[in-house]
Amino acid sequence: MIHYDVSPIDLRGHLFEVSLTIMKPQAGHQLLWLPNWIPGSYLVRDFSKHIIGLYAERDGHHLTVDQLSKNQWQVETGNSEQAITVSYQVYAFDLSVRSAYLDQQQGFFNNTSLCLAVTGQEQEPVKLSVHPPADAPDWLLATGMPRESGNAHSFGTFSAESYDALIDYPFLMGDLTIEEFIAHGIKHSLVLSGRHYADSSRITSDLAKICEHQINLFEEAPFTSYTFLTMVVGDGFGGLEHRNSTALLCSRKSLISANQTQMNDDYQLFLSLCSHEYFHSWNIKTLKPKVFLPYQLDAESYTEQLWFYEGMTSYFDDYILHAAGIVDSQRYLQALGDTISRVERGVGQFQQTVTESSYLAWTKFYQQNENAPNSIVSYYAKGALIALCLDLTLRLQSDHKVTLAHVMRDLWHEFGKTSLGTADDTVFEFLKRYSGVDVSELLEQALYAKESLPVTELLENFGVAVRPKIPTDDNSSNGKAVSNSASVTLGARYKATNSGLEVISVYHDESAYQAGISAGDKIVAIDHLQASDATISNLLSRFNPGDEVTVHAFRRDELLTFKLIFVTPKKSSYSLSVQRPEHLNGWLSH
Repeated sequence: MIHYDVSPIDLRGHLFEVSLTIMKPQAGHQLLWLPNWIPGSYLVRDFSKHIIGLYAERDGHHLTVDQLSKNQWQVETGNSEQAITVSYQVYAFDLSVRSAYLDQQQGFFNNTSLCLAVTGQEQEPVKLSVHPPADAPDWLLATGMPRESGNAHSFGTFSAESYDALIDYPFLMGDLTIEEFIAHGIKHSLVLSGRHYADSSRITSDLAKICEHQINLFEEAPFTSYTFLTMVVGDGFGGLEHRNSTALLCSRKSLISANQTQMNDDYQLFLSLCSHEYFHSWNIKTLKPKVFLPYQLDAESYTEQLWFYEGMTSYFDDYILHAAGIVDSQRYLQALGDTISRVERGVGQFQQTVTESSYLAWTKFYQQNENAPNSIVSYYAKGALIALCLDLTLRLQSDHKVTLAHVMRDLWHEFGKTSLGTADDTVFEFLKRYSGVDVSELLEQALYAKESLPVTELLENFGVAVRPKIPTDDNSSNGKAVSNSASVTLGARYKATNSGLEVISVYHDESAYQAGISAGDKIVAIDHLQASDATISNLLSRFNPGDEVTVHAFRRDELLTFKLIFVTPKKSSYSLSVQRPEHLNGWLSH
């Protein structure tokens, strides 16, 4: 048995204290290690860098500890197999869903950040005791980890069957809002930390519809309870899936309040995030690539299948909001237009296939720089469009009898529920089983070719028109209807600063690129007039394609002068609308 004790000992200093008791350590020396990455977030994050003051003892006597590498330690145990205790502190000030955070308002942690693994005993059962902070004894605690002691939402002792299970249960503590609801006979909990004005009853009512729909889709749930652990902040967004919970980060405005009656973009985005992480309960937590069975957490694990695991999930997250009756077809199609714009705005999809994007997630997608729109394609966004194309093609070829939802259900029952895992060609081969369906050519092109997908043509078969439009400005490419297209644009994304416009990224072969403007430049004047967020639309409205202007910008501390010739802007906004509802054939309700 291995027992962990976790205490938030210093809220102001953001410190957890962890002690690890190993009842039967290896004689001679015992190795310990900490994961370098967390499943679901494909970047080596080196959580061990936050460990402070690690030491070991037995019966009050200190034992020698040697650090062997950035995330490995060796404890000299002598010839005895008597219990030892290893203690250390963890600095926790990463307000994200991936690591650990602690301050006077709340605490959150993944056990990949706090709990050292015991080499050779990773398959042994473990216990974890979490203690309340002395400065905040009334805090509540929420987790999906099975409880051994303490009342619901109190601090206490929890258990897991192995280290792999232990690191799949995040914890949230603080002055929590907890709203429970039932979906498909299963207890679910919405847990909120941080200041908020949420209408939790409205939110849980919508979440219940999402959860019911997804469980019905797969015919059963791989959990007996589920918790939405949500950190509410002024500005933030993120989610990470776990076996019976999800860790979420959202902005305050994303949680609909009691005085809001209509669906809005922010709340829809939050529900889509919840839908996305919940869908992962089937699609990556149980159905997963063979290379992840088990996870190798000391170094990168490469797979070209993230287009499927994130792309399929990204398609269904929005689609299920509509299928469950939460958003109408117009709102769903706007979200779909946003996805099309994300893929089509840059030239990244012509530089990288979606399988390459998956394989290189560790170095390219998760470490994007200012050139990302010109060099990479998102396996989330393009993966979602591949899923759309597959769904529509399956429906057309089968006379609307086979849908992608059917395929996902069948795949999960054969390769997920059984823990077989998928190979790179599993989806190809599996789709051949459906009579009258042949999507091999579509899938081959979608995965291994660097070109656009037949989205417009397929949607037309379902009575949906796709209208590419020039957006109102460089920062407005999305799925909303465009009422006032720009006559010219800079060909660069930018953000307002006190001194002008800071260029975020420059699109290849457009006006700013041709002029020599680079990401990081701070534009202070266009045509000898001050440039700012308030004036940029007015400035650009005076020009036409072919006009030349002088642009002044600072690069670092040097003032540079550029000659910029405006070109015709690209049609990078995509407005979708139902034109022939009789052709929807159950894909959408109208």
